[in-house]
Amino acid sequence: MNATPAHDLPRPHALTPHHDPAELVGRWTRVRGDHGDQVGVLLHATRSVAARRWEWSLRTPTGVVTGSGDLRAAPLGGHEDRATRSARRRLRAARADLAEFADAGDPALDEATSDLELLELESAVHP
Repeated sequence: MNATPAHDLPRPHALTPHHDPAELVGRWTRVRGDHGDQVGVLLHATRSVAARRWEWSLRTPTGVVTGSGDLRAAPLGGHEDRATRSARRRLRAARADLAEFADAGDPALDEATSDLELLELESAVHP
C-alpha cells in the first residue's frame, strides 16, 4: 500500500516547462507565449548561448510560426486535449481542401497528411 497522499503524487498529464525544446523537434508541441499557446510540429529549436535566447519555428495547421526568446514548450496532450482536437479538425479540413483544389503533386497535401498521421500517432501514445 502506498502511504503517499494522492495530492502529493505527480500528475501524469501535467504540462511543465521543464522539457528541453531541442528534444521536441519533429513532434507535436504546445509552445506557450505572451499571446497565447501555439500548437504544431516543432520544426527547429536552436539556443544561442551567447544571447541566451531560443530561435524556433512551429508548423501549425494554419501556417508556420517563428519566434525567439524564451521557449516554453511541452509535448501535446492526448485525444481529449482541446488543442489536439482542434488541430486534428483543421488538418482534416486542410487535407480535404488540398485534395480537391490543389494542383497535382502539391507538397502541402503530403505535409498535411503526414502532420495528421503524426498527430494521430502521438495522441494514441498519450490517451
